[in-house]
Amino acid sequence: MRRLPIRVRLTAWYTTILVVVLVVLGAYQVQRLRAELTQDLDRSLELRSAQIAAAYRSDPVTAEFTELSNSVLSGLPTDSGAQLLAADGTVIDTSEDAVAIVPMLSHDQVSDVLAGHTKLVTVRLGPAHTRFRLLARALEGLRDRQVLVMATSLDSIEGAVHRLIVILLTGGPIALLVAAAAGWWLASLALRPVAAVTAKARQISVDRLDERVPVPRAADEVGRLADTFNAMLDRLEAGVQAQRRLIADASHDLRTPLAVMRSELDVALAAGDLPPEAEEVLASTAEEVERMARMVDNLLALAQADQGGLELFVRPVDLRDLAEATAAKLRPLAQAKGLEMAVSGDSPVVPADRERLTQVVTNLVENAVKYTNQGVVRLATWQDGTEAGITVSDTGPGIPPHELSKVFDRFYRADTARGRVVEGSGLGLAIAQEIVHAHGGRIWAEPGTETGTRFSFALPVNAE
Repeated sequence: MRRLPIRVRLTAWYTTILVVVLVVLGAYQVQRLRAELTQDLDRSLELRSAQIAAAYRSDPVTAEFTELSNSVLSGLPTDSGAQLLAADGTVIDTSEDAVAIVPMLSHDQVSDVLAGHTKLVTVRLGPAHTRFRLLARALEGLRDRQVLVMATSLDSIEGAVHRLIVILLTGGPIALLVAAAAGWWLASLALRPVAAVTAKARQISVDRLDERVPVPRAADEVGRLADTFNAMLDRLEAGVQAQRRLIADASHDLRTPLAVMRSELDVALAAGDLPPEAEEVLASTAEEVERMARMVDNLLALAQADQGGLELFVRPVDLRDLAEATAAKLRPLAQAKGLEMAVSGDSPVVPADRERLTQVVTNLVENAVKYTNQGVVRLATWQDGTEAGITVSDTGPGIPPHELSKVFDRFYRADTARGRVVEGSGLGLAIAQEIVHAHGGRIWAEPGTETGTRFSFALPVNAE
């Protein structure tokens, strides 16, 4: 129930409460109708029995019971009857109704009535055991003690009650459906501002923090929620902008000292008069400086993309030449792990920023080398219609299919999927995606043919 939409839950609760109310109200109406009709019938029996009793008190000798009872019972349902019972419970006289032929009271009941207790009860009489309302009272003024019993069928009352039940069972569901539809409509109307806020909030991402959710004109709970949400977005936007400025400024400022360090290390290593131990230390330091420089370049590219787009210097770029140059630069990194690096494919030419594309291929190759322990890292260039690109494949453990769509998210690292803990910022693939998108291209990941993962990007062959 908790997983259902609020509109469904509101309608369900509203309908459930309405069902309970209708059932209780219907049961009350049925019982009330039966009780009122029964009371009316009881008053009629009391009045008619009083007429017979009065006739016997005034002239007990000449009173003819059959004629008198038939006259008195004329206003009651046809299935009615009256009888006179002796003190021992035997029938003395009856009306002309079949139900009055046999005693309608037991001997104990007759004794109880003769003791001064008037009985007014519901009993079942006749061969069909029909429900009757029965009144029994003692007759005064007679020489022998006798009991007057009058009974009338309850079929008319049950018929009226049955008709009411049919009306309730027929009209109730219709009223319930109408009320449920009205409740659904009212819930939809009330939740429409929430749906608008939800739809807009779903569209807002880290790249669209300047947008805000709509605030309803009514000053209600939804309006306060929208105001609170927008205030939170203001704080998030301010924080993200400050973070981006920090990354951009720090990356820009770090490029100069790293370039100086790299130059000084190159000069020192080129001198050739260093002891082997010192030369090894300087070479290792130069590699770390180079790695830091690439990381700074990546951060600067990411900051530029966040601040409105990368600056591209577009010119024709031969993708095969770019792949071979990048492979030559990174081949020592692969060889240090015992890996091979191979380049294959045609020489398609695309309009692009060579330096930026080099950054993309470098990130893809470094990522492949990082997660591969043995085998080959392959770079394949290709052209398919109006697109051309490069595919970098490895022979590592691969990435589960359900995580392939996440690898381009910032700071995401599929270390668990690859079964290893490796160094890295989790930004390389995100930066590659930003650069490819800035060129109007696309980038994706897919499982390898047998093992590993393949990363590909495609750019339009002709600039638009």
